[in-house]
Amino acid sequence: MTRKRYWLAGVALAVTAPVTAFEIDPHVTPEIVISGRALATLDLESAERTADGSTSDERLNIGDSSLLFGFAKHLHNDQTYGFGAFGFKALGSSAMNESLFLHQVYAGVGGRQWELRLGRTNLPNTLLRFPTVRDDDLLAYTHAPNARLEGSSDTLSLYGEQLAADWWFTPRVSMTAAVTARPEGAPGDPSYGSFNGGAAALRYHVPDTVDIDRGLTFAGLLLDVQPFDERAGLDDGELVTLQAAARFNISGHPERLWHLDTQLMWSTGEDDDSLATPLERARADSVAAVASVRYRHRPYLQQRWQAALTLAAQDYRGFDDATRYAAVPSIAWRLGNGIDAVAQVSHERYQGDLREGLGLEHDTRVQFGISMRFDHTFNKSVGRRDDILFLEHDMLLPGPRFGGH
Repeated sequence: MTRKRYWLAGVALAVTAPVTAFEIDPHVTPEIVISGRALATLDLESAERTADGSTSDERLNIGDSSLLFGFAKHLHNDQTYGFGAFGFKALGSSAMNESLFLHQVYAGVGGRQWELRLGRTNLPNTLLRFPTVRDDDLLAYTHAPNARLEGSSDTLSLYGEQLAADWWFTPRVSMTAAVTARPEGAPGDPSYGSFNGGAAALRYHVPDTVDIDRGLTFAGLLLDVQPFDERAGLDDGELVTLQAAARFNISGHPERLWHLDTQLMWSTGEDDDSLATPLERARADSVAAVASVRYRHRPYLQQRWQAALTLAAQDYRGFDDATRYAAVPSIAWRLGNGIDAVAQVSHERYQGDLREGLGLEHDTRVQFGISMRFDHTFNKSVGRRDDILFLEHDMLLPGPRFGGH
């Protein structure tokens, strides 16, 4: 009888010991993810200026190369988890007085249908990811601008502090609400951390891994609100931006996929007398439209190459024919797992008051280079909702613009 009691006690200890360690042992190793991307392109630029005529420039661009570290761990049960991330990004040529920028540093908790996070990460100011080499190639057309930034900085328009919450009504329908703290001031000496806006988004998303039939695979609405103060001689006011986006599979063939991505953006702010400065353009009333068609060649469901054409237009409604247009053909060729040869031509033309404000008739940029990305997980124990590498732009990754933990 005594021997039986010992045997039962041993079984109970064997069963409960992992659970006890799982709940209270501080030495349980978290899930650790190391991800990154090295992107280097040779950029050949030419422009026709209203005052100086034709100009040209050539440079090697390492901007948008990044390194990410992600961490996740269950809480007191297997239904909730905590997570965090740190990430550094190379700025390349930038008005900021630094070559590396801490663009991801946040922590959060989540469950099966929800996540709450706070810190610095991608601002919720766009819906779709378009097939360009870098996410700032069409920034004026695709992202809600920063109405408190006294200068031009793509980085400070893409990242900022926030308190955000996500809720999944179903596996395909979700919403996001966020209070945002965009960087303010001059790009060379910005200030961080002061709440100055908010955003809310509603999304419907069917990943390619779930369904590749013809039809709608993504639809979304985004509302972004930014009250702004008197700055650089401009009055205070409020910038309200509304975006609507949709994505369609138009082939339905898993090895030869055709996608159509579209996004519209309406911004209502305060029109000033000119469009000469980035702050004036950010606060002005405008409407923008972007559409891309991409073909993905995937024999045996393995990505081989992608060709895409993206068209964009923007009109500043309060000015006389203040418009810009862009055409961006691009191609990516898979050299190996995670390594791609990329090439892109972007051409923009400017008209009316926008041409006078920018001092540009048109400009063209030719880019070609190599992109290498990696992602490795240690001690895989928490099911990630999305890959942490989704936080970074990837021209081969179609669909919505939001990342994982």
